[in-house]
Amino acid sequence: MSLKMVVTDLDGTLLTSTDRLTQASVNAFIHLKQQGILPVVATGRMLSEAQFAVEGIGATNYFMGMNGAQTVNLQTRETIYQRTLDLATAQALADILDELGVFYQIYSHTSVYTRQHWLNDMSASGMKAEYIRRFASSILPFSQVNDLGAVKMFVVCKDINKQQLMRERLASLESIILVSSYPNYFEILPKGLNKGDALLRLCAHLGIALHEVAAIGDSDNDIEILSQAGVAIAMGNAFQQVKDVADHIVPGNDDDGVAYALTHIIPQYL
Repeated sequence: MSLKMVVTDLDGTLLTSTDRLTQASVNAFIHLKQQGILPVVATGRMLSEAQFAVEGIGATNYFMGMNGAQTVNLQTRETIYQRTLDLATAQALADILDELGVFYQIYSHTSVYTRQHWLNDMSASGMKAEYIRRFASSILPFSQVNDLGAVKMFVVCKDINKQQLMRERLASLESIILVSSYPNYFEILPKGLNKGDALLRLCAHLGIALHEVAAIGDSDNDIEILSQAGVAIAMGNAFQQVKDVADHIVPGNDDDGVAYALTHIIPQYL
């Protein structure tokens, strides 16, 4: 096996718990690129939220965002793939989440939206402080869902009872899936959409075989991409079900686990 691509998740993987890159990870990716390996970010975030990390590690060729809803050639700005929720489903989701009183954002391909009352007090949202510092000013208010072109819903809910109610209510909607992207973070996506399918499409586009790809992740939304990749690496802080599909387990995201993967594991496959 000779790897040609290394794909990394962001939250809980490449980024620390305070939403930052470490110099060890940056240096490891620089060395990886010097060996001719293509670095790619695959995340639940949209590109504008991930740009600092994409540029920080030099993963500036291709981007898989919003859990597979958008794959982009960053050099040409060509959209390789994109998908949205249907209008009826998006409205039903907003109705359920509003009724539950949980914080949520609606992602389109270009913008992030939330209700005005959440914008008035983002500190109550449960989002990481660093995310709020970086991105709160770019989040837009919305009133009508059908104007947005919704790709996904992103929910933060720390209340266990509300989490259960949300799961029960969403179970009635057959056209969506609910996955966790970080503790107390939930992604509501069109059914069949995931990072694994995004990897399949990108590999087909580039003529790279799946066994020539290594993937690193930590959460439920990384299971499909780790299952598809030739080398699957789970973080030490990963959910157990993610570790169960991994070939290797590395230290956690606050202990330079990605840097460890790039310097100690990836060389075994070059």
